[in-house]
Amino acid sequence: MRALGIGLVILGFIGLLWGGIPYKKTENVAEIGGLKMQVTEKKQMPIAPWLSGIAILAGAALIMRGGKSAV
Repeated sequence: MRALGIGLVILGFIGLLWGGIPYKKTENVAEIGGLKMQVTEKKQMPIAPWLSGIAILAGAALIMRGGKSAV
């Protein structure tokens, strides 16, 4: 549980700092015979700041709860 909590906290902070997940999209524009023309666009999938905050809070709760074990 503790490792999952640490992972959530780290992912939450990364989401806040970067603001999204970058990716590239390649699209075929034209194809004439054996010649292909492609366009590659850099895009970013946004992550809402409140979602990052929830991940940080949930991760912190798992870290605090992870140290206690039920007998």
